[in-house]
Amino acid sequence: MQEFSIDYSPLMQTMYRKGVNLSDLREELQISSKTTAKFKKKEPISLLVIGRICAYLNVSIEKVVNFEFHE
Repeated sequence: MQEFSIDYSPLMQTMYRKGVNLSDLREELQISSKTTAKFKKKEPISLLVIGRICAYLNVSIEKVVNFEFHE
C-alpha cells in the first residue's frame, strides 16, 4: 500500500479567501479544538466533518483537503 500524508493547506487558503478563521469553524460547526488542532498536525479527521466544512464554505472537497502520496 502506498503511503500518503494529509494536507489541509487548501482549507487554510479557502478560509483566508472567504474571510473565515478556525474559531469561526469551531463555533459555527461545533467542531472541537482537538479536531482543529489536527489540521496543523496533518492528522486525519472524520469525512463527516470534512463534509460539514465543505457545506459551510460552499466548496468541493479539493478546496479543503489534499492527499500527498509518497513512494
